[in-house]
Amino acid sequence: MNPTAHKVEGDRRLLPAPVRRRGAGFLLWEENFHPEVRMADLRRFLRLPARRALDGSLAENANWARSWYAAHAWPWMCAMAVKIHPEMRRGLRIDGEWFDSPVLAEKFASPGDGAIAIASAGPEADREAAARLEAGEPDRHYFLECHAAAVAEALLGEICRRLGPGSKGAGRWRQHGPGYSQWSIADTQRLLTCALKAGRLPGPLRALDSGMLQPKKSHLVLFGMESG
Repeated sequence: MNPTAHKVEGDRRLLPAPVRRRGAGFLLWEENFHPEVRMADLRRFLRLPARRALDGSLAENANWARSWYAAHAWPWMCAMAVKIHPEMRRGLRIDGEWFDSPVLAEKFASPGDGAIAIASAGPEADREAAARLEAGEPDRHYFLECHAAAVAEALLGEICRRLGPGSKGAGRWRQHGPGYSQWSIADTQRLLTCALKAGRLPGPLRALDSGMLQPKKSHLVLFGMESG
């Protein structure tokens, strides 16, 4: 694990993280952070049965993807503090920016502190996977894509772990993002713009006109505290 890793204690969840911070709005910031990828999660992304052993060519390709990624990729994650204000069950204001979605107003029903979390497996795996497909190596393309997807998910889980429970252990974080149920993916760029108010990100990220993120294996998620 990256030696700069740090934990935000529960009763200090909205204070800027003291390590590798860039700008007062960041709760945490990590660049070139390689999380542990569980074999069960990799199997899930590979669409293999939970008890399917990785042997033979499966093991060879999985080991290659893991080794290549560890040597060449630059995964990163960060989280920014924001203020959340639901309005009349119609939508949500995030740092003053209006997002029209009744499900957001319901999911984040209490005004207060929140966070925008970003996790990315980085662009390197996207490029290498495309090159492997072009070179006629579809298995390596597929395994590298799946490994990068598992990394991005593990990074988001690491953000959840570090943000921890609510103040004095009360409450827990709820999360939702553009493209999730009843939140238009078209809002990706606007939520990313809110995040960028905190400052430069640890790595490259942009929203395409479609609302998809680039690099592909990236997550952009809103966190809010739910009481109880």
